[in-house]
Amino acid sequence: MKHRLLLAISIFGMVLYGGSAAASAAVQTHASAGQQNCVATALPAGDPGTPSMTCYTSFAKAISAATDGRVHLPASAAPGSVTIRQLNAGAIPATVFVLSIDYVNDNFGGGSLTWTQSSACGRFQASSMPSGWNDTVSSVATYSGCANTLYKNIDFGGSTYSIGRNSSASSLGSFNDLTSSEKWCTAKPC
Repeated sequence: MKHRLLLAISIFGMVLYGGSAAASAAVQTHASAGQQNCVATALPAGDPGTPSMTCYTSFAKAISAATDGRVHLPASAAPGSVTIRQLNAGAIPATVFVLSIDYVNDNFGGGSLTWTQSSACGRFQASSMPSGWNDTVSSVATYSGCANTLYKNIDFGGSTYSIGRNSSASSLGSFNDLTSSEKWCTAKPC
């Protein structure tokens, strides 16, 4: 009898979870880096705010949102599979540009945080990471003519790790899981 009750509760829980998962299939507004694929807008240099972020159920959906629908990747696209050519396809003034993509795992794997702005690279910042992304970044790729500097502390304090223009770091080595703020500019260090 006890086993039947446990089985019934387990089945009910799976049905309930499946229904709620279907309801949130496209967009998730809460963050936990793990396997989330999120998009945030970098702020202009000097803006001390925390960037807002929206998370999606797949990397392809996040890239589509990050580029205002310009870029359509296959639904099965893995994080790290997007190229500079794909991201820049059809980019014209007054559209959204991808500055960089942060990844939870080495070699551009796991969850992703795509940083955007309404212009190609200039001077942008995030004085603190969006919710769920503090101390989680393990690899980074830069785009749109941007270099990127990662900072150990909020408000650009502590040690740094810089990535060149339109470049990448498949591993951050001893800087793994230490990023608390970031800057973007046209030449490293930012």
